[in-house]
Amino acid sequence: MNKLYWIVCDDKETNVFEGRYQGRTRGEALKFLKQSIGRKTLNGLVFTITEIPVPLIREIVAEILASEDVSNVVPLTPSQPEASPGRYDAFADATEPEPTPAEATQITNETSKPAKKVGNPGHGDDHWSKVRTHWLECRSVKQTAEHFGLSPNSIKTRIRREGWNK
Repeated sequence: MNKLYWIVCDDKETNVFEGRYQGRTRGEALKFLKQSIGRKTLNGLVFTITEIPVPLIREIVAEILASEDVSNVVPLTPSQPEASPGRYDAFADATEPEPTPAEATQITNETSKPAKKVGNPGHGDDHWSKVRTHWLECRSVKQTAEHFGLSPNSIKTRIRREGWNK
């Protein structure tokens, strides 16, 4: 699919080339520019190759600037409330600074998490001691897993990590 490229090329303060090129890629437009000005490289030149015609951009910008009503202009960055200045060094007051909104939501998320499930690796040592006792009696990973509702791989990992075979 061919695209319409607008090409502008300047050498210091003089305009060397300004025009259009219709082609598939920006690379083709670059080759066209080199052929048009008769140079192998574009070193020392300032050029731009855009898909949107520059005159169209100029018209749009001029129209926006000419209109008195700027309510339809959207700011590039949304306004954010300024953070209160605080001192966070050895000479700061002993009182703790107020948490930022991000820290406050993190604190509430940590407190609202449900209790950790028993049987997860690293949690509930009394549960794992029962699993170990049962495994030592029957020596079957599959039976132990079914009895305690665990994954056989979890039990195998515990056996290997904690050396139940020894």
